[in-house]
Amino acid sequence: MKKMKKLLAVLLAMVMMFGLAAGGIEAAATSGKYSNMSFPHAKRYTFRYNSGYDRDWDGAMYYTDDYFYLDPTDPTPNASFMTASYCVTLTAMSSNDAGDNWSKKDQNIKALFKKLGFKNYYASEGFTTQPKTDSIGFAIGSKKLNDLGCTLIAVGLRGAGYGTEWGGNFNLGRNGQHKDFSANKEKLLTALKEYIKDNHIKGRVKLWLNGYSRGGAVANLAAAAIDEGALKDTGITLGTKDLYAMTFEAPQGAMIADGLTGAKYDNIWTFINPNDIVPLVAMKEYGFGRYGRVWNYPTQGNDANYASKKKAMSKLFYAMEAHEVAEELKFDSFQNYKIDLTDGVIAKDKTNKMLLPEFEQKLVHTIAIDLVGTRANFVSEYQNGFRTILTVIMGKKLLNGNELDVDAFTTALQKNLQEESMEARLGKAAAVPYDTTYGFNTVLKDLVVESLNDAGINYLSPADLSIFVTNVVKLLAGLFMVDPDLAVTTVMNIKTLINCHYPEISFSWLMSMDPQYNGVADCF
Repeated sequence: MKKMKKLLAVLLAMVMMFGLAAGGIEAAATSGKYSNMSFPHAKRYTFRYNSGYDRDWDGAMYYTDDYFYLDPTDPTPNASFMTASYCVTLTAMSSNDAGDNWSKKDQNIKALFKKLGFKNYYASEGFTTQPKTDSIGFAIGSKKLNDLGCTLIAVGLRGAGYGTEWGGNFNLGRNGQHKDFSANKEKLLTALKEYIKDNHIKGRVKLWLNGYSRGGAVANLAAAAIDEGALKDTGITLGTKDLYAMTFEAPQGAMIADGLTGAKYDNIWTFINPNDIVPLVAMKEYGFGRYGRVWNYPTQGNDANYASKKKAMSKLFYAMEAHEVAEELKFDSFQNYKIDLTDGVIAKDKTNKMLLPEFEQKLVHTIAIDLVGTRANFVSEYQNGFRTILTVIMGKKLLNGNELDVDAFTTALQKNLQEESMEARLGKAAAVPYDTTYGFNTVLKDLVVESLNDAGINYLSPADLSIFVTNVVKLLAGLFMVDPDLAVTTVMNIKTLINCHYPEISFSWLMSMDPQYNGVADCF
């Protein structure tokens, strides 16, 4: 998993650039004031989740059925419920402990659902078989909430460990909702209808829908469809305040033109680290957005108490055994760079005070508008190439299972970019950017190939090497032509860009806001 996440680091940077008191529970369904209440009767449950080093880690969550007295349309989400929902998404990541046995890849969420009292377990075919380019994995369970007189259905969508599905993340389609996310939304809705029928579920239902990253994007679309009546013919009653859609670091798959906010969708939440580039795609410049409301974690520039909040989060992060997957918190160490193309010198741009979130927004906008141009042009000129490279590398594991390969490649790329000979070639390319001998395409192709060789990645077939180099260079060279400073800053911050999408980052932020963890990393 660590290898897969670090592959994502390279590809996203280069390719994607583009308290409740006893006896007072019933009142929790009213507006606002219960969002920060604790749940003293919540019970601690341990679980396993996928994160790095080809193994799973131990985690802990606090759960009580009392969460479902909360009003999901409340203007402020409850911190404890946020964290519990995130724990479900962690277990929905394909298990590393299962190795290559895909029939057991869902074992972590299956075990957690059992501990929490959910029965009638179901896992989608996409979860328990080898993933395909556009497949999806999810698990469903249900239980009776007798005090509330309803059935609770819980869903966890897979957001990591899904191999060739990475190709689907780039399947935007020419119009309408993100093609891949929308198609998988329909798979989830079909499965929910069949689940309700097969398990003879009738009457009032509460639905707890959870997804991280790719899974969050699909969950977001599915939740909106349910709000619009997608389950109305199943014989159940599911009101606006009975749907709890909790998604984390989710890309954008809906269309802004369809109208994505308002009371109808107030039960849909997306929790985002503003330093994470993943939620910026698919790009708003092409009309993409998300249904419902967004809750941003603290970051520089958006919170007056950021320093103290980061300190609390950092304490939790570094106390986790699993923090070694992300290694360290890099988001505040982001550095702008500049390149003087008259002599090719690359240096830190200490006068540029742009923070990481602003840089990422500029990067995505530049790629979408100044380089690619339109959604139609992305589909015709870029989509298949990036789907292919992600399918090949993420699915077939061409990096040979060596954990340090991507680190080595990234390090070599940054080092070689700053070699005097390469700086000189870049300076010369600026004068003749399209020249077939001295232009950016030729120079950057040599840079990528040399860095692969320096990293010892010399076992790719000629065809696979051509796919990797051609498609990476296509965007990287284009970005150098459009904005050289933006391009070099991107390359020099590859590890920082993706560090913010590691699950441990969000988990630490959520635990730091949840009083049930009491400032202690109670997750191993």
